[in-house]
Amino acid sequence: MIKENNMKYLNDVVNETRELLISNKEWRLRYADYAEKISNNLEVLRKIRQSFRQWKPLMVYLNVSNAKRSSTITLELRYRGQTIADLICKNSCQEVIINSSKYNKNNKRDFGCDIVLDKEDWKGLKAREFRKFFKTNPIRENIKNKGNEEHRIESMLLTEFSKKSSNDKTLLNIQPVKIANFRFPMPTPLSASDHKKVKYSASYGGGIDLLARIGTGGRATYLCIMELKDENKKSEPPLEALKQSLVYTTFIRELLRSESGLKWWRLFGFKQDIPKKINLYSVCAMPSNSLNDKSFEDKEIKIDNDIIKLNYIYFIEEDNIIKNFDTSLYIKKL
Repeated sequence: MIKENNMKYLNDVVNETRELLISNKEWRLRYADYAEKISNNLEVLRKIRQSFRQWKPLMVYLNVSNAKRSSTITLELRYRGQTIADLICKNSCQEVIINSSKYNKNNKRDFGCDIVLDKEDWKGLKAREFRKFFKTNPIRENIKNKGNEEHRIESMLLTEFSKKSSNDKTLLNIQPVKIANFRFPMPTPLSASDHKKVKYSASYGGGIDLLARIGTGGRATYLCIMELKDENKKSEPPLEALKQSLVYTTFIRELLRSESGLKWWRLFGFKQDIPKKINLYSVCAMPSNSLNDKSFEDKEIKIDNDIIKLNYIYFIEEDNIIKNFDTSLYIKKL
């Protein structure tokens, strides 16, 4: 059972985050501008996504800066969550160029890839060789970079959650939020990577590890904000990961209640209006072990009429595949 002082601690996190967002108002206009430009650019982005095939295990990501553009758009090409090249789309994607120049050193160090792409045609011979190399599923040799390891877990969970067939899915009724069917790292103006302190960082804030829709459809669908960790350890236990998730969940709540809230609600994949009572799921996602903390299952934090529900996902993986979930994230009618 969760201790009373732990719930006070988590409520204090929400209150502190709201105070930071209220006292630093620049984000409101900035995120309104993001939403306006991305919404206006959706048709261009959809055409780009439909214009080329995504070659598994390589995945394409779209960040907020490029999602706003309507001319030359740069996409990140990632392998196991790690960026290995940029895809540069020009002339409404009539021309797609791949460039690995910023990543050649890490590609060699981490995967043993010697193929260098200097603004090559995506359909050309060198690009095909590059894709073929990563299709052999090289194992990352450098495992000391914590950021890359968390990106690997993020990619693995995104792949699992993106499955369409219920026969294939380990966890039902969940789909990642995407923009024009691109994986989209949702930015925030807050920094919560240091689990001991929350900061307002304006345009340099941290991104949400995984933003998803959960539920059975229509009004029985909710937003889920996950904080992922590559380890489950005493020095940074599940409660601290949940704190970081709560920071970003609080931001999403404030964003949805801002002037641009409806536009973001639509971008997140909802067709109906924003409900009078928003239900958000805040989740810590970590490897499963003896330190699993389930004490906050079914606990809630209220912000005015809205509710944040606290949840956990503990997972077991083998060979970059999720084998099992131990989770409180079973969708119940609210």
